[in-house]
Amino acid sequence: MNDNYPNSPRQRSERRRSAPQRSSSILSAIPMLTLVVAFGLAFLAFMGLKGCASSDGTESSSQNPVIQTEQTDKPVSSTEAPPVISSAEPAESSSGDTEPASSETETETVTESTEPAPAGPTMMTVDDRYFADALFLGDSRTDGLFLYSTPGDCKHYPFPATSMTIYSILDSKDENKRYGFATTRDLLKGMQFGKIYLMFGINEVGYSTASFAEKYKEVLDEIRLYQPDALIYIQSILYVTQNHELKYPVFATANIKEKNQAIQVLANDVDTFYLEVNDCLNDGTDHLPSDYTGDGAHLKASKYALWHDYLLQHAYVDEKHPWSPDAPTPEGAQIEHP
Repeated sequence: MNDNYPNSPRQRSERRRSAPQRSSSILSAIPMLTLVVAFGLAFLAFMGLKGCASSDGTESSSQNPVIQTEQTDKPVSSTEAPPVISSAEPAESSSGDTEPASSETETETVTESTEPAPAGPTMMTVDDRYFADALFLGDSRTDGLFLYSTPGDCKHYPFPATSMTIYSILDSKDENKRYGFATTRDLLKGMQFGKIYLMFGINEVGYSTASFAEKYKEVLDEIRLYQPDALIYIQSILYVTQNHELKYPVFATANIKEKNQAIQVLANDVDTFYLEVNDCLNDGTDHLPSDYTGDGAHLKASKYALWHDYLLQHAYVDEKHPWSPDAPTPEGAQIEHP
């Protein structure tokens, strides 16, 4: 038999000798394969966990760039702190210990909040003694007040004149000669008064409200310059009757009210006060009652007492201008009319 034939005894003997060697090679390769498989499984598990973490937004910086920017691009400086934190930092005491500075600040704040507010002027009802140091400036209506209902203890005759306006009062020479002053401005410079009453506007109704209010303020500022301690009373422009308004539309209540509002804001309620005298001279329709006047604009002699009484009921008193209702009533002063 040919020994090269596949099933010859020689070939079968050789195959039996080589079979154990091949078995040994296969067995020796099994551990290496096991390690490769185990490493592969571990790698897949690691990648799975990383993917889960990235999906929660806690590991991957590419999933949440805003948070990453806030954490890395804007670090908090150790030398910077919000004002509220710095105000609460302890202050060093002389002994080297630290005490909270905020406790001192809180104590000071409480002390300041408990301080009483300064007392301001108080409105009271007075009698004619209140006018003893008063000066009245105005037009013909103010002249009527003194002609027919003079504040009994007023020693200073006012300086009114027919057609007097806020534009001309300081340069007026009317009624000043007996004091020895050339103009009202000179009088204000040369004498000191406790109260000054102003009544202007009825002759200025044809002017623009802005111009009227601007000039009024200029006069007030100049009076305050010469009379720093005086109380100043801005009296409202008095209304006219309905018939007078119809005859002369420039005297319309709407026009008068507009100008009253413009001068009312000039009062600071500290040393300058606005008095709405129309409250006592009103027919209920914001007009002067027809039976209070003969010409529709000026009061009858008997009606000036209403204005006089209103002033007595709206007087302001402070430390510089004291008033006591229990003070003895002096003898009535004789008013010297020019």
